[in-house]
Amino acid sequence: MAVSRKTDAQGLESVALQQAGYFDRADAMQHGFSDQLIRHHLQAGHFERIYPGVYRLAVAPPDPHDDLFLAWVWSNYRGVISHDSALALYGLSDLLPSRVHLIVPLNFRRASGPYLIHRMPLPESEKTTYEGVATTTAARAIVDAAADGADPEQIARAADQAITRGLATWPQIDGLAHRPNYHGRRVALPVIEAARAAA
Repeated sequence: MAVSRKTDAQGLESVALQQAGYFDRADAMQHGFSDQLIRHHLQAGHFERIYPGVYRLAVAPPDPHDDLFLAWVWSNYRGVISHDSALALYGLSDLLPSRVHLIVPLNFRRASGPYLIHRMPLPESEKTTYEGVATTTAARAIVDAAADGADPEQIARAADQAITRGLATWPQIDGLAHRPNYHGRRVALPVIEAARAAA
């Protein structure tokens, strides 16, 4: 991790404001903030400590995706928003998950946040950014939510809306539901097939 010798408060603020005001310790150190300086800004009320090593600028305005940005920063940028949470981000269903879903690498070990963690490999082709938030593609979100037991009517609605809006195609959705060694295939596939038949 590169640590700047010069404090760049403006640079840190610029990074944080692009993600609802949140930043982690590594972000701060890359902009020249030592642990002592972070503590100073916490005591002065400039920063707010949300989780160990995760902070928020006190001046940051509210953001409609506040909870999603926080989850992403909490994961040290290693996770992506997924499942029902990704569908909600895309506005593809009426599902309102009570906790944020995150797909993280298999070796991810952090456990201090109130998130639904899914440890699994995720190909780069199934990751994207939507409204500034790191997330799975719409097709992957639909299949994962189906495998997780989401209401089949909501899955059908999400697929229809994703295709109408150009966020996914049926071949993409089918391909993900049929992919080899997919542990959620038994649950997801009938839901996806029923949604396509009803389209």
